[in-house]
Amino acid sequence: MPGDTRLKVFRDACHEAARRTPEVTFYELTEAVGVPAFHSAAMSDSALRHRVLCRPRGGLVAFAAPPSFPGSCVLHFREPPPWSEVFAWYGLRVLRAGALATPLSAVDPGTLDAQDREAALRWRPRTLGELLFNWWDPPGSSAGRAVRPGR
Repeated sequence: MPGDTRLKVFRDACHEAARRTPEVTFYELTEAVGVPAFHSAAMSDSALRHRVLCRPRGGLVAFAAPPSFPGSCVLHFREPPPWSEVFAWYGLRVLRAGALATPLSAVDPGTLDAQDREAALRWRPRTLGELLFNWWDPPGSSAGRAVRPGR
């Protein structure tokens, strides 16, 4: 599925989660353009504010705490809330915090695609989450392009 299509699916899933769950609010979408390598949505429910991340390559979704300050690239993954099931209805794969915390040394390299294997060798992320939801700029990408708000 092309990246722009994946963005639409992610956006639609965010809207649907907010529509189906009264205490959920969807209030911001940022499209990945260059670096970072993931789309991001700001959502909240009655308990927490969430940064919902969607990796276009593979349609992977993770939940993290909001950044501690604007522009922070540190991600603190957390368990998906109950309403995260909506993302699976849209064909996206929601990852648990425990899986994202898996040391990269414990991940079978054969389960990674060539681009992820190259990234792992190049900048040595410590965990699967750091590899999948990263700020690394792969060779041949448009380095330095800013992240822009989603449509």
